[in-house]
Amino acid sequence: MLPMRFTVAAMLLASSMNCPSATFYVAPDGNDANAGTKDKPLATLEVARDTARKAGAGAHRIVLLPGDYFRSKTLELDVRDNGLTIEAEAAGKVTLYGGKLVTGWKRDGEKFWYADLPGVKDGTWDFRALVVNGRMPERARLPETGTFTHNTEWKRARYISGAWDPKPTREQLTTILYDPKDVPTPLDIKNAEIRVLHMWNEALYGIAQNDVERHVFVLSSPTVHPPGAFGVKSYVLFNTREGMTQPGRWYLDRTAGRVVYWPLPGEDMAKAKIIAPQLQRIIQIEGTAKQPVEKITIRGLVLQATTTLLGAQGYVFGATGYEGAISVTRSRGCVLEKLEITNIGGEGIVFRSRNEAIQILDSHIHHIGACGLELVCTGAGSRVSQNHIHHVGLQYPCAVSMIAHGDNLHIYRNELHNIPYCGIVCNGRNNRIEENLIYRVMQEMHDGAAIYGHLIESVLRGNLVRDVVEVGKGYGASAYYLDEQSCDCIVERNVAIGVPMPTHNHISRKLVYRDNVFMTDKDMTLSFTRSANCTFEGNTLFALGKITIGQPNAIKTWTNNVVFREGIDKDGRPQSFTIGDSMPPVARPGRRTALALAVRTPHPPTLDGEVGTDEWPGNSLSLDQEPSRWAASGIPMHAQLAYDDQCLYVAVIAGMYQANKMRTGTEWGKDDGAEICIAGRTPEGKAVTFVIRGFAGGVLQSVTDAGAPAAAAEHLGKAVRYAVAKWRHGWRGEWAIPLDALGLKPVPGQKVAFNIGVFRAEDEVWRCWAGTLAENWRLDQAGTMQFK
Repeated sequence: MLPMRFTVAAMLLASSMNCPSATFYVAPDGNDANAGTKDKPLATLEVARDTARKAGAGAHRIVLLPGDYFRSKTLELDVRDNGLTIEAEAAGKVTLYGGKLVTGWKRDGEKFWYADLPGVKDGTWDFRALVVNGRMPERARLPETGTFTHNTEWKRARYISGAWDPKPTREQLTTILYDPKDVPTPLDIKNAEIRVLHMWNEALYGIAQNDVERHVFVLSSPTVHPPGAFGVKSYVLFNTREGMTQPGRWYLDRTAGRVVYWPLPGEDMAKAKIIAPQLQRIIQIEGTAKQPVEKITIRGLVLQATTTLLGAQGYVFGATGYEGAISVTRSRGCVLEKLEITNIGGEGIVFRSRNEAIQILDSHIHHIGACGLELVCTGAGSRVSQNHIHHVGLQYPCAVSMIAHGDNLHIYRNELHNIPYCGIVCNGRNNRIEENLIYRVMQEMHDGAAIYGHLIESVLRGNLVRDVVEVGKGYGASAYYLDEQSCDCIVERNVAIGVPMPTHNHISRKLVYRDNVFMTDKDMTLSFTRSANCTFEGNTLFALGKITIGQPNAIKTWTNNVVFREGIDKDGRPQSFTIGDSMPPVARPGRRTALALAVRTPHPPTLDGEVGTDEWPGNSLSLDQEPSRWAASGIPMHAQLAYDDQCLYVAVIAGMYQANKMRTGTEWGKDDGAEICIAGRTPEGKAVTFVIRGFAGGVLQSVTDAGAPAAAAEHLGKAVRYAVAKWRHGWRGEWAIPLDALGLKPVPGQKVAFNIGVFRAEDEVWRCWAGTLAENWRLDQAGTMQFK
């Protein structure tokens, strides 16, 4: 006899296999009083859905007959619809629009046409996309092409592990100082919207106030990063009549309650098919935390015409945070296949919260305002395969073609191109990104790649990337980019053609690059910034110009590579290639010659471990070297220096990813701490090197490791004041070191041998301001501080 648990399982399986199923037909000209058969179809999806629910549990089908379906509300599906399939009778012949036809067009001067729309003037209907004859035209914009430059200055602040320190105020996040020659007078702020760009993201905002005397915009909601951060001061004005500078553009006149359009040459407004969106999403599938929706399939439909809300939606990285034409939350085993999603103001497809074993297959997603595809997945079995995604980010240029967060994902054989930012963004563990074709990405934004991610124990295999180059000046563009905390990943059998930076790795470790082919007709850079313990083996590199290895000390193993380089001379004339298998030579950095400036301050900083930027004048020092003088790995660390007549003031900002791994003991080289090494004199006038340590746990030590007499070290230790504070990204320390205890009487311009070193236990990394090839206190090999 079978055990009871197997008997019950068999019964449940048999029951599910025998569940009755029914098919219900829907047509644009159907009648909801009909039976839902093919010859007597229903008129609306809601009635078909409700009829399927009444039919009881089962693998029911709703089949849409060919035609256009104009939706005034979102189709909502939940756990009552488990097992349901909604599909087109013939793929590509059924279109669901998230809006309605605009009719009644009238002349507006010689060039423009307008149509009055109920609800626009009173604010009950608003939209940021329009579909005209099967395309999504550009909104009216200033300048006509490119961007304006604003005059907002983002004052000194530290950006550590994705957060500003100190945190920007609301005023700093909502204020933009503009050049008056760029802005129409008067400016209708009820209509005008502003795109604020940063290095790798942007968002669209309303203008709450225009101070014409101070030339200041006050935004309707805060930006993600302060305007002007990362040195980017670009913005664009949208939806003004003054921006109607060429045919094919439109704007929504909220003041007059109408939509205004300038037809393309030969476009007949009497025949034009123009749809104004009313919805952010056309289909919503939503489960609950306790009961996910299961096994719903959407197949063969075309979806068009949605809009977005104003202001930064969530974290706007990759133009996510908007709604999708299809939006899914908390699902298991759902399938989207053979779809065409186009002319969408927001995102194409969105899976948020917890989703398991989802499949997105054989779909065409193109001409999208924001991100093409956004996934948040858990568990195993999720697959994104054989999709064609292109021309996304038409309204939000930080868009990526797809972004996936989760574990055990398989992203396979997709074709992605014409993307303003990244092709694939993937974050998580045990993911496979294989055999994708990606080209012409990174066309507007910076600091991204064809494939970008924060990945652990994942594989990038067999992908082909071509024609990715940096546009303008920024943080670069690459083919394969593993960013902060990526580790234990394999990147193998991939190809990059026409990509000057085929790989960029930032604060990553234990990566294996093997059997890849990277080719460019320019100079090539392989970047391993702040990374460690990487392997580079069996790869083929071909560059007409030079090949540079960024931070070669990050590559622990270099073996069996073939390198073809320098096939042209400095004047661009052909010459014999240098062919070899060794790493292209990189000179070891020499002794640091730049000065560490201690700025005179009229007010001593408060010693509380907060390191307020308003208390510390001057620029910060980057503690960016190993003792070997090569660039250090891991999250950056910084220091500040100041002085007055009484003290030298030193601050250290020690960043960490996981502050819970901080060690707060007092053993140097084991516990988190920093040491200040400075040349001084004993009370007797003897030249010495003082070493003062401060630990994350709050303990101060003045030690004799560099040869200072015990009495002098003890005297200094008693005179120094030290404060420490922990924060979510590490710890900060502040020291007030009496100048007389150091034996110094500084005057402006005076120089003193100096160094700072930090040990971080989280990743067992030593960082210092000036590598000495030995201990930090070897000041004959360290750097120099100057009193400014």
